[in-house]
Amino acid sequence: MAVWNGFLHVLTLGFIFFTHLTGNYVLGVVLLTVVVRLILLPLGISQVRSFQKMARLAPKQRELQAKHKGNPQKLQQEMAALYKEEGVNPAAGCLPLLLQLPVMYGLFDVLRSFPYQHGNGLWIWQNLGQPDPTFTLAILVAVSTFFMQRQATKMSPPQPGMEQSQKMMTWMMPLVFGYVAYKLAAGLSIYYVASNLFQIGQTSLLLRTPIDSKTSKAST
Repeated sequence: MAVWNGFLHVLTLGFIFFTHLTGNYVLGVVLLTVVVRLILLPLGISQVRSFQKMARLAPKQRELQAKHKGNPQKLQQEMAALYKEEGVNPAAGCLPLLLQLPVMYGLFDVLRSFPYQHGNGLWIWQNLGQPDPTFTLAILVAVSTFFMQRQATKMSPPQPGMEQSQKMMTWMMPLVFGYVAYKLAAGLSIYYVASNLFQIGQTSLLLRTPIDSKTSKAST
């Protein structure tokens, strides 16, 4: 509890600092988001590189799937061996998202109890602890999620046997996240949209530097 309270205190100080710096609650959340994403940048780079490695292994994965069709246990063993040989960790892409969850939970606590003053917000968003009374933020969350998901799909081809489910997720996730955003605090939606845009920009820049087998093994 003491650790969590300390974490909440740091988030509160960060929000207050950036709000005073910009004179705006919305911009305060945006700058706080940028700082969080910069702290997680090394993991974000690792995430993109992991996706690139997975994309490079797609042909070999399909070969293994065809070779061991009907023997899922053997296929799993061969896939694990392939990942180990190439230095690929399929779970690496999830870590940045998992580390953002405490930030979002903490930010929710900070935003709902913050003493807002009318006039320091932006447009209808004066109290970021309350849900957006319009569909604006929900739409922004859905659209940014869609483009981020589509970027990830193009960057990392669907795993063998999961093409249809991954295609469905590209469309379902934005709808689900948009609905959730409509129900939760407006500040969380602003954080999520800013984080998505940061992710899209970060990935676009990193994809300009493709990796090859030698680069991949040297970095693992």
